[in-house]
Amino acid sequence: MTYVHLVTILLRDMPRTKEFYTEQLGFEVVAPFTAPDGSFVWLKSERQGASIALQEAEKRYTKPVQADFPEESGGLVLGFMVEDAEMAYKEFNAKGIPLRTEVTDMGKGRTFGARDPEGNHIQIFDVYPQFREIQKQMGME
Repeated sequence: MTYVHLVTILLRDMPRTKEFYTEQLGFEVVAPFTAPDGSFVWLKSERQGASIALQEAEKRYTKPVQADFPEESGGLVLGFMVEDAEMAYKEFNAKGIPLRTEVTDMGKGRTFGARDPEGNHIQIFDVYPQFREIQKQMGME
């Protein structure tokens, strides 16, 4: 079973956008899942619900699941957390679902990119057990 766990927003102005989501909407930065250079910021709500990731658009080319996003795509990616990304990849492939990338290690888990029937970008990912524990401790699961 999957659920929306992460919405990634590709953006051009990280300071302004980060301030909006933290100051205006009350999201908190999750340091263990945020890039040291600040080009990728993971935010969580004080309440339950999906997290938001802010990703600098110009840095997306280094991320396999975001590399081919056209600028006009709106810069939005829905991320679905699954138990096993490799197994999900095989299931998607067997069902003929359009795949954008192979399964890739992202450091804290594995991920691949696909498209829904309308062509929207989605990211399917799992999280390694030690990082799932961090998520649980932070109320992110």
